[in-house]
Amino acid sequence: MNKTILFTAVATALVFFSTGANAAANLISAAVTGSNGATIWNTTSATRSNTVFVQQPIGNVMNPEGQALNDPTEAGLNSFSINGDGWPMGIKGASDPAYKMTLTFADGAQISGIYNVLFDDVLDATSATVGTTTYSFTGFSWDRSRADNVSGTIARPGGDGRDYAGQFSFTAVESAVPEPTTWVMMLAGFGMIGLGLRLRRTAAPRVVYA
Repeated sequence: MNKTILFTAVATALVFFSTGANAAANLISAAVTGSNGATIWNTTSATRSNTVFVQQPIGNVMNPEGQALNDPTEAGLNSFSINGDGWPMGIKGASDPAYKMTLTFADGAQISGIYNVLFDDVLDATSATVGTTTYSFTGFSWDRSRADNVSGTIARPGGDGRDYAGQFSFTAVESAVPEPTTWVMMLAGFGMIGLGLRLRRTAAPRVVYA
């Protein structure tokens, strides 16, 4: 009986982990780079660049002091608001004609899109698949405004008086077809369940004498 319980427990664990091992990974970085390659905003102040402050929902800043992101990814559409200190300081217009946003996830996936300021449109949006999850870049804007909402590395007014504001979005879609390794784990789990049931049926009855 003890062997049967052990086999069933191990088999159940294998099936559970095989079906849940490929959930969408957390978002750990979002970076904005100007088309000239010199103007950069990143989600963590450790990069020594200006910080891009990420909000979800609006008003909830995830990295108010340049902390590293570790935001759970939901299935389907994920949308965020963003802000960054104005650069170059003292001018009204954008620093570059286009900006590239790059998103990085904990499983190594990386996707990006380019926002063209003149045409107010997203170009060259990419997708990436890791395991059974496909991440797709769907939206991005980054425009200079008249507001002073953040400074270079802290989410409070300061620095330049004309900050950048915008948004970005992506989707995370789980594939209905398991990976080969997932199939192996599932088959092993079901096989152990069957073996456990067989041991239970064939176990000899114990006779107890008074």
